[in-house]
Amino acid sequence: MSVTTALLRLPDRVYGEIAIDDPRVVALIRTPTFERLKRIKQAGPSAFVYPFKTMTRHEHSLGVYELLRRLGASEREQIAGLLHDISHTAFSHAVDFVIETEEQDLHESLKPLFLGRPDVVEATARFGFKPDDFLDDTIYSLLEQPLPGLCADRLDYFLRDGLACGVVDPAFVARMLAHLKAWNGVIVCDDVATAREAAALFAEMNRVWWSGPIEAYIYNEFAEVLRAGFRRGAIDREDLLGDDDALLAKLRAAADPEIERILETLFHFDARGAEGYLPRVEPKRRWIDPPVLVEGRARALSELS
Repeated sequence: MSVTTALLRLPDRVYGEIAIDDPRVVALIRTPTFERLKRIKQAGPSAFVYPFKTMTRHEHSLGVYELLRRLGASEREQIAGLLHDISHTAFSHAVDFVIETEEQDLHESLKPLFLGRPDVVEATARFGFKPDDFLDDTIYSLLEQPLPGLCADRLDYFLRDGLACGVVDPAFVARMLAHLKAWNGVIVCDDVATAREAAALFAEMNRVWWSGPIEAYIYNEFAEVLRAGFRRGAIDREDLLGDDDALLAKLRAAADPEIERILETLFHFDARGAEGYLPRVEPKRRWIDPPVLVEGRARALSELS
């Protein structure tokens, strides 16, 4: 794509810039339903404790779209990437610690609601697509793969979160992106050393930032805030379909001592308070075993090690 013809240019922490020259894509990005994702932190309540976690579902969704585009995915799969998180509730996965599901992915059950909104229906129709085309991400093999495979969704949040948390640096991101390619419908790495480094850094992200004891404390304590809000009638399930700030405002407007106490412990976090904490719900654990392209064949990194 020629950058000079771009209708929209967006700075991006992973890719440098995302330039879009398709007016249909721009129209979809500018729908109110997609714009809502700007107001949903990818890190959920963890952003209270770590203000540098500024990643949003909006920038992640655009990043997944960009990665799929770079990998030569079909137009439909690219749009599936844009829409894959369209139904995330306020504070992202926090609701999964209240309304428990096996994969901690309640938002997937809400997809028909969000994809069926008139602005999204109209925007996707411009491509000749319909909402049902995007209900199931698993039919898009570059976008979604079960653990421990590589997919655009997993790779983007790894690199995006990793940069914000200081686990990965721009040099590694550039190296990783340079060694990714689509091969027989899946994403592979064509360099063993880079794949090994990615697996180690991903494990560090999981251990320290995604499912470590501090994260378990933050999410479980915020879940207690949500439970208290529901019990007192301060919020209802409809509020989960909005954004972070609106939900937090309603919780604080309740002027409930229990809600305020927990929120204060998160906004003025002291790690000593999490010592010995036994979480009611364990965070989802993640790992990768990257497929590596060696002599024309994709093999799991663990087979090569």
